[in-house]
Order: sequence, then structure tokens, then C-alpha cells
Amino acid sequence: MGLNTLNLSGRKSGPLFAGLILILGGCASSPESQVEEIRITVPNEWHADNTQESFQPQSWMADIADPRLAEIMREALEHNFSLAVAQARLEASTAGSKSNQSSIWPTLNASGSANESRRSSASGITQTPISETYGITGRFNWEIDLWGRLRNIYRGSMADTESAMADYQATRLLIAARTAQAWYNAIEAQQLLEFSDRTLEAFRSSQSIVEEGFERGLNGALDVRLVRANVSSAASNRESALRSHQATVRNLEQLLGRYPANELKIATTWPEIEPSIPSGLPSELLLRRPDLLSAERQLAAAEQRKYAAKKAMLPNLSLTLNRGTSTADADDIFDFDSAKIWSRIWSVSLPIFQGGQLKANSDRASALHRQAVANYTEVALTAFREVENALSAQSSFQRDYALQKVATEESIAAEKLAWEQYESGLTDITTVLDSVRRSIAAQRSLIQVTNQRIQSRIALYLALGGGFEVDHPETL
Repeated sequence: MGLNTLNLSGRKSGPLFAGLILILGGCASSPESQVEEIRITVPNEWHADNTQESFQPQSWMADIADPRLAEIMREALEHNFSLAVAQARLEASTAGSKSNQSSIWPTLNASGSANESRRSSASGITQTPISETYGITGRFNWEIDLWGRLRNIYRGSMADTESAMADYQATRLLIAARTAQAWYNAIEAQQLLEFSDRTLEAFRSSQSIVEEGFERGLNGALDVRLVRANVSSAASNRESALRSHQATVRNLEQLLGRYPANELKIATTWPEIEPSIPSGLPSELLLRRPDLLSAERQLAAAEQRKYAAKKAMLPNLSLTLNRGTSTADADDIFDFDSAKIWSRIWSVSLPIFQGGQLKANSDRASALHRQAVANYTEVALTAFREVENALSAQSSFQRDYALQKVATEESIAAEKLAWEQYESGLTDITTVLDSVRRSIAAQRSLIQVTNQRIQSRIALYLALGGGFEVDHPETL
């Protein structure tokens, strides 16, 4: 509308005000790191691991040789609705932080008016002519941030935005990890179902052998009843494995954003994984794990708000500039020479008595800052515990897997030998069925331990802040 709100008196004050805005407004930047505020001593190395080489957060999928996993992960990160919720939450939080950040900048508003009035004359018999007034006004208002209170609020909002971004990354990593874990849970369920089918088929074959021997008078009725009971138990176990398989597949389909129709084709073999991974240094975890970054940014925001609350007790300086026109003729509303009006108001305010509100606000902000320090330390302790546990579990599962493989091989060989001795009349059916149960338990345990070993590896990558980036070149 042609309003020059920064040059109200004819002097060239516009550049001066603009420069002051840039100087005071441009000083706001993201708060510095609060890592040093942590209230624990961070060790130089992990207690549960001797491999301290640099951890590569984006290389974890190369350690799990599974080409299908990249496809599954990509689909989940593109279509998972929990991640969509987290994305929307991030956008809302970012918008809210930007709204809070606007307090550091001046406000500029424009308004227009058209007034008509008429009143009775002094005698009350006649009325005055209709009075018409038209005008437009531009209003510039700025709280000058002498002490940096608004900049503290601004920087606190910036830290909030950074915390929200870290929260989104944490959610993304968690969904990626859950998807990978659900994928291998589905493989375990698939293998257990196939194993149940083989077990049931083997028991039915054994039943035929025992019943045939009974008819020939070689076996007693007890043998027949025991083997029939085992066939029924195997059939029952098969139904349980089927229910578990269906539920596991549907859970994975939901994570992928699909309708849970139990239609996803599941792999039947396990991938190979590297024996161990470099774990890096504990101090690196503070700068990499998203939940730790979020807690650190929350602490930074709390510190800025503590400063702002203390500075609210200091004098406040503000500037209000108005310029516009006022005329009885609507055609002259844009005549800024003859119909112009303007004002410049400097105001200083000092809080003297507010019933203790400002002191209470300052005490509250200080307490929230101490709370944020304690929360950051607690989150860090939790992260360190998760890494230490995951590192210990990796070594344990590696040993457990090797031992279970031996137990499975020996149990299968013992079962085969027991049947051979039974058919030769060298042992009874009870011994045979006991060896069968041991063989079944060992094979089922091997399947479960294999999955647990992979699950533990994924948990370790998650604890270390692994990136789960499926679009990285090495993952395609």
C-alpha cells in the first residue's frame, strides 16, 4: 500500500532499524551441545567387548546376508502407518516451534477503516450532517531484545525442533528394527511349521511300523498306545505351530502397511551373519543414538528457558510505529502527503510486583532444567546398559548356537540308533520315544536359538544407533 513505516518523520532511520533487527535477530543459533552436563563417567571402552574399532552405522545389513531383507525394510519404511504418524507428529512439532520462534521478530500489520456518524444538534431537534472518515494504517511493533530473553526463547524452540527430528529418527530406527525382527520371527515360525509337518509324518510312519509289529505279535498293546499318543501330540503341536505362523506373518504384514491376509511369502532358510562387529567407543554413542540426541536437545531447550525466565525480571523496551492516512474523501485514502498521520512510541516497562509470578516461573524453569539433566543421564545409562547387554548376548548366543548344533546332531543320531535297536528287539518303545522327544526338542531349540542369535544382532545394531538405511549402495 506504499506505507513506509520505518521513515515516519522524514529522517532516514529505516536502514538503522533494519540493521538493528538483523543484528539482534541474526544472533540466534542452535544451543551448544550439552553432552558435558551428563552426570556419569563415560568409560573409554565397553566392558563386554574387546572389539573397539569404529562402528559404521550404515553397514549393518552387509553383516546379514539376506537379499530379501532390503526389500522388506524398504516397504516398511515407505508404507508403515506408525512411521506416517511419527512424520506428521514431527511436522506438527516443527510448525509449533517455528510459531514460538516468531517472537524474536517485529510484527507488521495493516488495517483499513471507513466510519460514518451523525448525531443530534445541541437543541436536540435537528441532526448534524453525516460525518465520513476513511483511513488506512500500518502498525510496526517490536519488543527490542536487549537482554537476549527472546533469543533464549527462540533458541529453546530451535532445540525443540532438533529434539523432534531426533525423535522421528528414533521412531524410524525402531520400526526398521521391529520389521527386521518380525521378518526373522516369521522365518522361525515357517521353519517350526515345516518341522512340525516332518515330525507328524515321521510319527505316522512309526505308528505304521509299530502296529504292523503288533499284528505279527512282535509288539505289545502298550507300544501301540504310546505311539498313537505321540501321533496325536505331534498333530496338536502342528496346529499350535500353524496358529503361531499365521499370527507372525500377519504381524509382519501390518508392519509393512499391508492388509494382514497371511499371504506374504516367507523365506525358509537362515542368512549367514558375521561372527562379530566393531562396537566403537561409548562416547561416540552420545553423538549418534537418536534418543540420546533428543534428550540432549531437550536439556538444551530447558537451559534456554531457564535463562529466559530469569531475564523476564529485567526492564523491557519496545517500539511501536504507526503510519497511515485519515481523510473525509475515500478518493484521498492513498494520499500520503496531505492526509498522512503517524506516531512513534518508545515504551519501557519494569516488573515491580506480580505476586511472585516471575520468581515462581524462574524457580520452575530451573527445576525443569535439573529434571532435564537427570533425564538425559538416565537415558544415557539406559543406552549404555542396552549396548553392554547386547554385546554380552552376542558372545553368549554365538556359543549357545555352536553347542545346540552339536546337541541336535547327536540327538538325531541317537534317535536313528534307537529305532534300529527297537526293530532288532534290543530296546523297548519307551527308550525309542524318549530319544524321539530329545531329538524333537533339540531341533526345535536349534531353530529358536538361530533366530535369537539374529534377533540379538539386530538389537545390538539398534542399541549402537545403527542407521538401517536400505537405500545405501551396499544394501541394494
